[in-house]
Amino acid sequence: MGFTSQGMPSRPTFMSCAPSEEEKSNSRQQPSTKRTKIHQPQPTYQDQPDTTDLSASAEILEAACNASIPGLTGVSNFTVFLYCNLFEGDEATLDPEISQTMPDLHASCTNAAWYLSAAEEDFLWVHVCSEFFAQEFNNTVCANSSFWLQRAQQAALSKDYHYLNQSSIDDLCLQLSTEVSASPAIDLTEDCLEMLSTRSLSAHDFRRCFLPNNSALILALCGNGSSSLPLDGWAAEYCSKVLPKDSQHVSKDKLCNFSNWTANHFLNSTLLELCGDTAGLRDHICKNMSRYLMLVRRQPLLLDYCNPNSKQGTKCVLQQLFDMLPAPYDFDTSQLCVNPVPILQEALHKLSLCEGVMDERVGWLATVSYVLRVLDFVVGLSAGLEEGEREVRQGLGQAILLSSLLDNASFWATLRPDASVSVLRTVGVFLRRERNPSVKEDLLSCFSPVLWDLIQKEDNSSALRFLLQEYLQMPRERIRSLVLSAEKDAVKRFLSHVHQSWDQLQVETIQSSPKEQEAMETMTAAFIHKFPRVTPELFVDLSQFIPYMSVSDIMSFPASLMVNDSVLMAISDHSSEMKSPQKQAFAKRLLQSSVVGDVPTWPPYFLTSILPLLPHLPVSHFQQLTSQQLSPLLDLLANSSLDATRGRHVLRTLFSKRKNLTSDTIMRLGILVCYLNSDELHRFLSTSPVSPALWLQLAKCISEGHVSGNGRLSHWLGLTLQSLNTSVLSSSTLASLHGVLPQLGASFLQSLSSSELLELFSLPDIPTFPPAQAFQILSKIFQEMNISANTLCRLKPLLTGLAPVFLRNLRVHDMIGTSNCQCWSSLLTDLQPAHRSMVYSAIQEALESSSTNTTLYLHCFLPAISLKQLNAMELNGQTIMHRLPLYKNLPWSHQQAQLLFRMIQQTENITRDTVLRLGRIASGVSCNRLRLWANESDFSELLQFITELPGGLRPALRKCVLEELRKRPNMDLNGFSSSFAAGLPLMMIERLSNTSLMAVLNHVRRHFIDFLQLPRHKQMALAEKAIDVLGISDDRLSGASMDRLGPLLLFLDRDALAKVDREALKLRLEELKQYCMPSDSFREIASLLTERSMLGEPKSWTVGDVEHVGRLVFILSPQQIRSLPLDDLGKDTVEQVLQSMWRWQDSTLGKVCADLKGLKDKIYSLIHKIIKGRRWTRREPTPNCADVKGTFPSAWRWYQLSRMKRRELEECVEFMGLDASLDSDQRGALWAELRPLYRPVKGLRAEHLMELGVIVTEMGERELQSANLSDLAVVAQLGSLTEWSSKKMRAALQSIMRRRKQKPEELGVVELVSLDHLLCGFTPSEIARLDPSNLSVAALFLRETVLPCSEDQTEALTARLSKTMGFGPVSSWGSEVFTEIGTLAAGLDDMVLTALVEEQIGGLTPAAIALIPPRKMAVVFSATQLSWLSAEQAWAVTEEQWEELDSEQRQALTVAQYEGDVMLAHRGRNQAPSLQFADKLTACALFLLCILWHLL
Repeated sequence: MGFTSQGMPSRPTFMSCAPSEEEKSNSRQQPSTKRTKIHQPQPTYQDQPDTTDLSASAEILEAACNASIPGLTGVSNFTVFLYCNLFEGDEATLDPEISQTMPDLHASCTNAAWYLSAAEEDFLWVHVCSEFFAQEFNNTVCANSSFWLQRAQQAALSKDYHYLNQSSIDDLCLQLSTEVSASPAIDLTEDCLEMLSTRSLSAHDFRRCFLPNNSALILALCGNGSSSLPLDGWAAEYCSKVLPKDSQHVSKDKLCNFSNWTANHFLNSTLLELCGDTAGLRDHICKNMSRYLMLVRRQPLLLDYCNPNSKQGTKCVLQQLFDMLPAPYDFDTSQLCVNPVPILQEALHKLSLCEGVMDERVGWLATVSYVLRVLDFVVGLSAGLEEGEREVRQGLGQAILLSSLLDNASFWATLRPDASVSVLRTVGVFLRRERNPSVKEDLLSCFSPVLWDLIQKEDNSSALRFLLQEYLQMPRERIRSLVLSAEKDAVKRFLSHVHQSWDQLQVETIQSSPKEQEAMETMTAAFIHKFPRVTPELFVDLSQFIPYMSVSDIMSFPASLMVNDSVLMAISDHSSEMKSPQKQAFAKRLLQSSVVGDVPTWPPYFLTSILPLLPHLPVSHFQQLTSQQLSPLLDLLANSSLDATRGRHVLRTLFSKRKNLTSDTIMRLGILVCYLNSDELHRFLSTSPVSPALWLQLAKCISEGHVSGNGRLSHWLGLTLQSLNTSVLSSSTLASLHGVLPQLGASFLQSLSSSELLELFSLPDIPTFPPAQAFQILSKIFQEMNISANTLCRLKPLLTGLAPVFLRNLRVHDMIGTSNCQCWSSLLTDLQPAHRSMVYSAIQEALESSSTNTTLYLHCFLPAISLKQLNAMELNGQTIMHRLPLYKNLPWSHQQAQLLFRMIQQTENITRDTVLRLGRIASGVSCNRLRLWANESDFSELLQFITELPGGLRPALRKCVLEELRKRPNMDLNGFSSSFAAGLPLMMIERLSNTSLMAVLNHVRRHFIDFLQLPRHKQMALAEKAIDVLGISDDRLSGASMDRLGPLLLFLDRDALAKVDREALKLRLEELKQYCMPSDSFREIASLLTERSMLGEPKSWTVGDVEHVGRLVFILSPQQIRSLPLDDLGKDTVEQVLQSMWRWQDSTLGKVCADLKGLKDKIYSLIHKIIKGRRWTRREPTPNCADVKGTFPSAWRWYQLSRMKRRELEECVEFMGLDASLDSDQRGALWAELRPLYRPVKGLRAEHLMELGVIVTEMGERELQSANLSDLAVVAQLGSLTEWSSKKMRAALQSIMRRRKQKPEELGVVELVSLDHLLCGFTPSEIARLDPSNLSVAALFLRETVLPCSEDQTEALTARLSKTMGFGPVSSWGSEVFTEIGTLAAGLDDMVLTALVEEQIGGLTPAAIALIPPRKMAVVFSATQLSWLSAEQAWAVTEEQWEELDSEQRQALTVAQYEGDVMLAHRGRNQAPSLQFADKLTACALFLLCILWHLL
């Protein structure tokens, strides 16, 4: 073909196959190229007749209108028709009113028949219809299926498939759908289109814009040198009048004198046709390359003009090439010379599909890569125009790539010996450059098996790594279908190659992003599901994917597989990358193999082979290991990850109580040292000198969380290490002690410099320090160093002792980046309100002197910016819309979004499209505004958009959306996001498909806290739905079923829980401890645990059983807990159980799940033997500090605490001061014993007052008055205490105000927030003097605080907020203000609450509603107002409030709780929100039974 494998030949000047004008128009992507038929306004020639009143064109058209409108060369029939109907010979401007009563362009644009008959001839007008009558064009053409059917039938009758395939009208429809704005191709036509769009087009303008110039029109009508004049009719009469017999050829000669032409003359198609045979014109255009290239881009007809052979019936190169090929294609090859684009696009489209190669019409293309390259060359040249060249050559380029993949041994491959390498390189280049994800996904989905073979053939690890990276960017479903659609042998070969190349791939398991992690998990699951039964060989090839295997997939492996040596070796090799649930699943599956036998029979070599799984063997089986089995493994287990339960079993089994431990034995134990009897360890720690190896190992136990940092052992270790000289300790030694540093105290670190302290506290996992210690360390750091705002994030463990004085010289870098904002945002989110206000205020002041812009300020401090400050930032609707690209994605709070939306609403005409552009600000839309668009056809799309916004919906808006959905029972709910669907009312959940329900369940698993915040009836409904959707048997809940249900298991009803497989449940007690358990399931789970097949009656439980159950002990009743063998448990076991409970309550899930009702009594039942001592002792024991830390301070009676030694009290005072559960007697006893140590009170430093914690509340009023409480670090701690009596609160507040020399009206935002609960020490008259502006800003920080104020005090506070300098009158408050002030809204006056409208009530937070006094609620809120509550608000109503409501109010509240689910609402208040439900459910069930009995 004239070119080598190194490249294509250079481009020749001309091609023998040129597309027509229409084809060029179709191949372009810009809409402007469709306007090539708009004639340019032409200059007037001197020889033109212009002496009459009407121009020549007007006279011709007037005559044509009066006749039968014969064809005029260069003018379409429709143009003449339109002219005649619009103007009727009148020169006046088009009158819109008159034009509506006659046939016009508007009517034609709604006529499908015209599009079919004249669209291609009059494509200019088709374009005009799409531009200026877009709705009519869309309805008549784009959205009209019958139009396209007629078009196909017309093409079939004429056998003109080019007519069907041409894409001009298709492109216009596409432009409408993508809202591509059109612009004229030539500037001179802008005025024409403008007049047409405004319907102000005069007849003169019409002729100027849409007709040829007068000379061309006359010559076209009257003929030229090669044609005769019209024989008769008006045309003959006209020609004889305007053209003398001897002047015809003279006129043409002058008109065709191209030497005087401008560029526009060469572009005039009518003029070219008239003068085409003029001598020298062809050479003048075609032989001058610069002129030719300039003109041909604007007038594609010049391609035909410069290629005369194309009009003589000769075959173009494409036709000749295709006719020579022995291929079974089925199309007219002559069409390749007319318009090759549709034919090639169809073939290339089919080739891009996996099944395209099976079509005989295009299948040959897939195996003739060389031919495709020739086509690329030929079509690329024939395209001529830049847009067309891009479009056609891009498609051919992809086809060449795909054909090369399908047959890399084709003729092309013979030219390139390194074909495989070339293909892989080409694929890589293509994937890197391609920006359309769907195109890349199509390639990878269809041709991955070929790529796998090529990669394996070339052993190309870099190509494999790149391919895996591309897979990780694909949607999960596409990854799954890719693997499952490939042949098994191809998948096996690929897995084998990946296994062999894994080390070269350098895949980072731990550092992968969440998206990549999910993609790898999906790919791994697909590989496993591809093979019904995994063999040992296949498992080894899969072994690199072990860290990504799901628990359910692991449990699906054949049990016999688990005993294969190569499989166990593979598991061992990847154990360091596996998560605990995966190891637990492998261990469980191992136990299900019949080959392994009972645990006590396992031989040593087998135990060694499963060593990584031993720490994750179910406790009930691990505890069956004998001393003969464990003894050889001691050194290995010492370096494993055994937890306390399993570690203590090893120690109990190997070391009897009678056998003394030596120091040498202890050093062999490694991690097992953590689980030695603490009294035994205390003996070693009390013997001087203590081995550094021992205290380093024990410090490691604490740092890694194996031993509590606040327990007995950590206390003894702290006492031992206090004698160390920190100045001689290396940085690595100090780092190893980080877990025990709070036990060592601030004095231990005083010898370190500030830079050393900063370096130490920048280490990860440093525990949070008590306030007093944190205050002392911060004092040292800030005295010696100027700290930047970013450094604060490194000091998080110390921020409990923060004071504004430390932040006085805070620096802010001039260049603020993303990392800064992340740091500050996390601080403002995690800190307590007082400290949050301090940090915000300090950084804000530092930024005022810098050039920080408003946008960056918002981005960094959004969580702490109040509505008051947002209003003061000179924001308005215009500013917000101008900065919308920056503002739309900021994490606005609900109330901030409402305020911004209200601002926009004041200056902009908000439409539905406006809302869609607002991003997260759209979540501030009001219900009334949303309902304005309720009747629009695409309202459902708007609802979906709003429900999918990040941050979720505020309750009132969610209620509004649900009400609109309830009005539309036929609306498809499956399009809504799973996060929104999870909270739908039960009747709507019934309308979801199984696919949507599965998505909801997946969402619940990933965001279980959202599930816990649902009302109980919804929790149970979703758990029941999970049974159906997951295909779980109703007869029995097997272990696999429990694994699939996960944490939803415990939310099933009583009947479902009774069907649990006991043996499988026993294996899953470890997982059960990680689940949230609703309190109404306690009885059922306790009943299961105490069955004979499980653990049996509590009185028969062993120490190992109690350790195994852990915090689940507290689901037993107090009586059952007292029946435990408490005498045998010992202090270590009790401490272990208590610590497991504290850790759970401190966890993210535990904080939401915690149900403290009855917990205190159960804890006392567990520890009462420790507190009261043995039966034979007459006097209850006196605790030391270790005993207090081994339990908790409030566990001990006040008289026991009063008997503690002073030294023990000194060691323990800070720990006891943190226990908010100490009652008044206990606090009083402690202060009575501590008072001598803290005299004189007036001389107490800030750290001493902070050290006392809650004990300060038992100081006398005079002591409080004399103490120096002025430091805001002290104020913040005192203000956070809730144990104050009213008199002592008043005394403390007066002391603070006097020492700070401030009056109530002088208090700033930081002072107000720091006072917190102490605000209730002000009298109502003093509260009335607080600055309203500062209080309205402080309200944001106080919004979650439950102030212990009287009704008079809370009303005084809200009265200050309603002042002009605050938020203004309550009647003017939007719902965002009520949300902003949070719990403070509960103090609004009765009359104010009674007058609240629906939107305002929607802003009340659930916490505020719960704080309204019960009697007050019943009086101020009518039944109608209660019906306005959202479900979240309605469930916040307390039992005491419910009791005060009348029947009508209760009914309204119940309907609000169940969101209109009538059947549920009729049940009454029998299910409370979240986890507070057990007693209510029982009581209401009995109530209903009584009613039924009465009716019977």
